[in-house]
Amino acid sequence: MKPFPRPILASIAACLAALALASPSVAQLLVGRLTGTVKNLAGQPIKAATVRAVNPSVIPSEFTATADQKGNWAILGMRGGIWEVTASAPGFESSTVAARVALGTNNPVVQFVLVGTPVKGAMDGVDTKRLQAMLGAAESLMVQEKWDEALAEYRGILAMAPSLDTVNLAIGRALLMKKDYAGAAGAYGEVLKKDARSQRALVGLGRAQYEQGNRAAAIATLGQVIAIDGSTSEAAEARGLLDQARK
Repeated sequence: MKPFPRPILASIAACLAALALASPSVAQLLVGRLTGTVKNLAGQPIKAATVRAVNPSVIPSEFTATADQKGNWAILGMRGGIWEVTASAPGFESSTVAARVALGTNNPVVQFVLVGTPVKGAMDGVDTKRLQAMLGAAESLMVQEKWDEALAEYRGILAMAPSLDTVNLAIGRALLMKKDYAGAAGAYGEVLKKDARSQRALVGLGRAQYEQGNRAAAIATLGQVIAIDGSTSEAAEARGLLDQARK
């Protein structure tokens, strides 16, 4: 076979070198990143929960991550497409959602809520497997930005298990995405009736108040979050909102 002329060989070598030295920002455009949380019905993080993502149509087709002490997890290096993402932890029903991963863009945060062994009395007669399936379906709808359908699922969960008033956290999140700030404030208020120190509910309420234009109320509410515990992720979020509200 006739060898390549030296100028062509030099060009090929230069191209390979350029690819090898490509900036991280260029490399990042070739893969996707998915993040999220794993918490229980009370909004508490489930440390060391396992998150598994599967997409048989791409290579690599499977990733596994472990939630940290705050329930946060992240999967890097994913190809674009629809991934089946499952969260599981000992003593909890597993939950699976479908998430679309795009390359080089911000993908939706997947927030798992797992149902644990029911407390006797509070969950008597409740089908926990069906409950977990409904929670998974609601979160899938949130990922797809189908806010109304997700709200219907969450409200169905409350109707089935009224004691799970923390589902109002998810309802508040969906209403915020719909820009129904008054409705979101009401949902977070339902949580605060039972737990006045719920940082997640206070952050949501503060955000709703800020978006409604009530900056004074938002500043007061967000200040409560930091006063309760300034080391949490909710407190960090509250500080960011406070910076905006005080401008």
